[in-house]
Amino acid sequence: MNSRYYIKKVGIAFLTIVVCSLLTFVLFRLMPGDIFDVKARDMAVSRGIDFNEARKLVVQMYNYDPDEPILHQMKRYYSALFHGNLGTSMTNSAVTVNDIVAYYMPWTLFLVSIALFLSYFLGIWLGSIMAWRRKSVISGLIAGYTTIVNAIPPALVPTFVLSIFAFGLNWFPVQGAYSMSVTPGLNGPFIKDVLWHAALPIFAYTCTQINSWVMNMKGSCIGVIAEDYVTAAYARGLSDKTIREKYVKKNALLPLYTALAISFGSMLGGATYMEGPFVYPGIGNQLGSALGNRDFSVCQGLLLI
Repeated sequence: MNSRYYIKKVGIAFLTIVVCSLLTFVLFRLMPGDIFDVKARDMAVSRGIDFNEARKLVVQMYNYDPDEPILHQMKRYYSALFHGNLGTSMTNSAVTVNDIVAYYMPWTLFLVSIALFLSYFLGIWLGSIMAWRRKSVISGLIAGYTTIVNAIPPALVPTFVLSIFAFGLNWFPVQGAYSMSVTPGLNGPFIKDVLWHAALPIFAYTCTQINSWVMNMKGSCIGVIAEDYVTAAYARGLSDKTIREKYVKKNALLPLYTALAISFGSMLGGATYMEGPFVYPGIGNQLGSALGNRDFSVCQGLLLI
């Protein structure tokens, strides 16, 4: 029974990867225009040659034929993917998608991990307060915050954060992961500079995620408080603190553990609009640049990751 369950889960995961890769492969090729048209126009203007001739030169330069039958392209794509090769950038043939993932993914994971940690524990703390002090002023303030955050599109949060703390108050840098004047390495000045640059992106990430943890924790706590074993604990004369920590909070957290992986995935998916405004060197910013440049190889690889 257990082996069938795990085989089924692995099969579903494999099928999901195949379907996602197929969708990204087909959809990008259905989009009008490509990077070769852009480069061919630039070459035609700079060299004073015909557009069709320039396009042929560009195709030869990148060793890639966009007019090749789609089944042949698909066969080559899946053959490379099976060997762990995500492809080569169309804007720079010397750079592979694997190189892009290897360099930029750690920066994204750095932001997402810290933001998830902060939003999770702050959300649990604030949600517990709302559940235990439902008619207090602080509960009303937290509810007001969650209402405001729900009304703001997540893509606009980085803009607001930059406008206030970077451009307005000038407390934090506007863009980048570290200053060019600092020598990279495991040294104090570099680590301090990296954290300084990451403060605003992490804050923006946390603001967009904390709301869901607050409401989930509040609802879970209220559900647990209504259970018979909590009533029995009060009847035994246990203190509020003991009941909160050992009976309510401990059991209220169980449904939230499963949501951690889902939240982590959604935060990775939101990296494009979070990293873009900060020009942060993560895979989200690279995906946005690749979409703008119509670099479909990079887009396919990053979306699949």
